[in-house]
This record gives sequence, C-alpha cells and structure tokens, in this order.
Amino acid sequence: MKNSFRNILLAIAVAPFLTNCASQDEVKRLQYQLHVVNKRLEEMKSTTVGDIQRRQAASSNQMDQLEREILGLKSQLDETSRQNTMLKEKNLNLEQNITHIATSEAEKREEALRRIQQEQLEKEARIAELNEKLKVQEENLQAIQDARVRDAERRAKEARRKADEAKAKALAASTSMQSGSGTVKNITADRKKQVFTTRSSVAASTTAKPSTSSTPKPADTPKTTTQDVAATKVKATSGNAKTAPVEASPLHEAQVLFDQNQFAKAYSAFSKAASANNDKDTVVTANFMMGESLFAQKEYDKAILQYQKIISQHSTHPKAASATLKQAMAFERLADNETAKMIYKKIITHYGSSPEAGIAKDKLNNL
Repeated sequence: MKNSFRNILLAIAVAPFLTNCASQDEVKRLQYQLHVVNKRLEEMKSTTVGDIQRRQAASSNQMDQLEREILGLKSQLDETSRQNTMLKEKNLNLEQNITHIATSEAEKREEALRRIQQEQLEKEARIAELNEKLKVQEENLQAIQDARVRDAERRAKEARRKADEAKAKALAASTSMQSGSGTVKNITADRKKQVFTTRSSVAASTTAKPSTSSTPKPADTPKTTTQDVAATKVKATSGNAKTAPVEASPLHEAQVLFDQNQFAKAYSAFSKAASANNDKDTVVTANFMMGESLFAQKEYDKAILQYQKIISQHSTHPKAASATLKQAMAFERLADNETAKMIYKKIITHYGSSPEAGIAKDKLNNL
C-alpha cells in the first residue's frame, strides 16, 4: 500500500517533466494509470475508511458497554464496600456485646464462686464451732458422769459404812441377847444369810420344848420370806437323808419381784442373777433390770451409772439402745435437759433404725 502511494506521488511529481518529453500516447497511458490509481484510492477510501469507521463505531459501542459494565461493577463494589462497612460495624458491636457479656458472666461466676467459698468457709467455721461445742458438751457430760460416779461411790461408801455400823450394832445386840438368855437360834441358808429372832420370839423360844432330833421338823422350819424367794428349798427329814434343794430361775424370780413393785428386793435379786450366771444375754438383761429397779425407785443417779455399764461394756447388744434411752430419760428426770438432748441425738445417730430412735425423736420434739 505504501509503495503504491509513493509511486503515484512520484509519477505526479515527474509528470510535468515527462509531459514535455513524452509522447501523446504515453500521456494518455499515464492519465489512465492516474485514473486507475484514483479509482483505487476511492475504493480504498470507501472500503478501508468505512471499515475503520465501522470498527471505530463498534469499538465505541464496546467502550460504552464496557463503561456501563465498569459503572455497574463500580456500583456493586460500592454496595459491597458499604455492606462490608455495615458488617464490620455490626461485628464490632457484636464483639463489644460479646466481650461485655463475657465480662459480666465472668464477674457473676467469680462473685458466685466467692459467695460459695464464703459460705463454705462459714459452714466450716460453723462446723468447727459446733464440733468445739460438742467436744465441750462431751467433756461436760463426762465430767458430770465422773462427778456422779464419784458421788455414787461416795454414797455407796456411806451406805456401806452405815450397813457396817448397823451390822456391828446387830452383832452387839445378838451377843447381848445370847449372853442373857442363851436361847437365840440362827437359821443358816446356803447363801449364808442369818435371820435373828426378835425379843418376843426369844421369849417364846424359852418356853418351847427342845426338839429331840438335830434336824428340825417341817413344822419348825421357818417360812421363806420374799427376800429368799430365789433360794426357796424343800427340806425332807426322812431318817439320815440329806436335803435336796430345788431352785427356780434367779432371773425369773427377780422379775416376779419387779412385777410386784418390790423394786429394792428385785434389784438385789437381779444383782445375784447377774453374778451367778455366765450367759451374756442373761447378764446384760439382769444389769438392765437393775437399772430399771433403780429408775423405778427414782434413784436416777445410780440408774444412770447402771445403764452406763451396759453402754460401755456391751455397746453392740440390743439392750444398749434401751439403756441409752433410759439414761437420757433419767437425765431428763434430773432436770438436765441439755445432757438428755445430747443423748437423744446420739440414739438417733447410732441406733437410727431401732424403735428407741423413734422414741428419742418424740422426746426431742417435746423438750
């Protein structure tokens, strides 16, 4: 294309010179060639320029479309940026709210933990205080029991001293009566008890005829008193045959006396039954009934000590719960309600499934 333009321009430039020296035919030929070149130029102009214009128009349309798309994308980017900004703000607010809630919850948890720890410390202090009070009360109870044991021992010694004095007086009176009349009779049993007759019986015995046999007749055999029910014997006087004693159960005989409200005699009988028997249940029952006999006589101090023997020596025996209950009731009768409450609580703790525990609960509610 460039070579053609250059040739045309060259031909036009040299055309005046060639005109002078060229022939008419050559001029026509040159004119024809110029005409052809001009036609080609017109064709090229119409085709090439049109294509270029069309291409430019198409390019312009594409550029417009691209601009519109770019504007659309820009608006979308702006909307996305705006939404991102809103989301960032929401995230920031949400983060602040979460942080605030987490801080608040952490403070609440810490406060609850501090409160629980404080309550735990208070409970521990309360438990320690109660344990200290319980220890003091146990020490007081032990001191009271020791004091009552000492008092009971003192009373026992005093009673023993009085009994020794009474025995000495009785022996002196017996000696005096024997030296005066010489007719006092002593009746000796297997349990080594001596029953002395009164002055009236001594006077009566001086007028009675002596028996010719060394073995007393059945009519002369003294009647068995209530003290000797447990040692009741049947004596036979046939020839030289020895007597054959037949004894009932000492525990049964003591229980008979207790049922007859002869509590002092029942106490002695139960004591003998406990000493004469090696069976554990019998010994525990006899000891418990000794306490019951003292309780019935309102000897509450002595009854407490008697019940304590069962509690200390036979704590696993079924009677231990009953002994503990009666010990608390004895303290209540002595107006020592605090000690009674402690023992009732001990019964509920140690013997919770026993009938005595139900009675202890009722007693506690009434105190």
